[in-house]
Amino acid sequence: MEGTDRLGDAALWRGVVDASPDAVLLVDEEGLIVSANSHCLEVFGTHPDELVGRPVEALVPAAVRQHHPRRRASFEGVHGGRPMGLLQLAAARADGSEFPAEISLAKVSTEDATYVCATVRDVSSRVLEQERFRSLLEAAPDAMVIVDESAEIVLVNRQVVNLFGYEPDELLGRPIETLVPERYREGHHALREGFLGRPGVRPMGSGRELYAARKDGSEFPVEISLSPLLTEEGILVSAAVRDITERLRLQREADRLRDELVATVSHELRTPLTSIIGYVELMMDLDDDAISAPARRMLEVIERNASRELRLVNDLLDLSSIDVTTVEEPQRVSLGSVARSCAEGAGVAALTKSVPVSVQVPPGLVVEGDPQRLAQVVDNLVVNALKFSSPGTEVVVAGGREGGDVWLEVRDRGTGVSEEELPRIFDRLFRSADAVRDQVPGAGLGLTIARAIVDAHRGRITATSTLGEGTTVRVVLPEAPSEIEETG
Repeated sequence: MEGTDRLGDAALWRGVVDASPDAVLLVDEEGLIVSANSHCLEVFGTHPDELVGRPVEALVPAAVRQHHPRRRASFEGVHGGRPMGLLQLAAARADGSEFPAEISLAKVSTEDATYVCATVRDVSSRVLEQERFRSLLEAAPDAMVIVDESAEIVLVNRQVVNLFGYEPDELLGRPIETLVPERYREGHHALREGFLGRPGVRPMGSGRELYAARKDGSEFPVEISLSPLLTEEGILVSAAVRDITERLRLQREADRLRDELVATVSHELRTPLTSIIGYVELMMDLDDDAISAPARRMLEVIERNASRELRLVNDLLDLSSIDVTTVEEPQRVSLGSVARSCAEGAGVAALTKSVPVSVQVPPGLVVEGDPQRLAQVVDNLVVNALKFSSPGTEVVVAGGREGGDVWLEVRDRGTGVSEEELPRIFDRLFRSADAVRDQVPGAGLGLTIARAIVDAHRGRITATSTLGEGTTVRVVLPEAPSEIEETG
């Protein structure tokens, strides 16, 4: 019966080994193969019966065959060497061709002897995919940085060397914040957690400037695209990083040339337009005997259109004359005073539309800047709000503090802006479809001028809107330091 049990155990063992998807070999202390499962045929190209009795070195590439007995002896349980876990090695087929293999070793002991069980998996397809992915990564024109769910860098391409100054090995295992300027690192944690919460292909930098940090600490403007990669180990995030320093320089140069052209053309247009309006006004002052009623109506059309064109020319001149980087001779400006003055100036328009303007700006909100330019910002926002407000509603000018900044916003309960058009409302000459349809007066420059002035004051301007409910435009500016009275 004991022999029958042993035969049953052997059959069971053979069935278990043959059920494995990998090649399984049993090697004795002398390095001879004593058993091999059926999958050895497809992995090594040799029938398992032909492998039995052969040295395991027959399955090792010829170049390293002579060193294999020493490596085999280092496995625990054979000669008391160190234990070895999962190995990534090359193996050899019957025809001598090599293939990448993943090998797992385990000690098997009986009453009579000790064996090593080797499980061998052909990972050629996986390695090929990895090499293909690496080739695509290296072929990318941008620096590619791949991070895991803990935001540690796991893979980069050679473009990273040119862009950031790091060798690839210097970045592996380090947090992605290594490439983020120090002043932005604290806020970057929240941004990446937000992306991992809703992973998806996403461009970054639209509507705001992004910066990266080189190895020497210098910063440069970048454009970043993020893509999630689903793997067996979890989500990886691929970031394509592009240096846009040269693009921004060319854009600034193009803007400068365009503004010079606009200013030149506008100056040339303003003189004849002013002359036309002046002569029309003189003719309109003539009595009815000197000018007929039809002619007077024609003059009114001429005056209306010429005045409209002159307003457009003045807006273009305003836009081209604003220095988007500096404010000359800045003064301390009270936002509350500016808001109240602008509300008073809009009184006639507010009364005509039956839309009162309410000012809710507390005292003490002071910034440093050009008072006339800042008043122009609030004027443009209030006038814009009045244009799109429905009778019986209200325009509110409010203000407050936000950290080391102060804010002022203009809210209306008018027609609102659609989600598709909202990102474009600060673009030059942009007019919404509703404004065009309803023939709302304006050239689409008011918000553009406001943004240019706010930028020049080192601030930011944003807008939120709900179609049919209204719009809020918010301006945030650095608060001026408190004045300290000197005492003698």
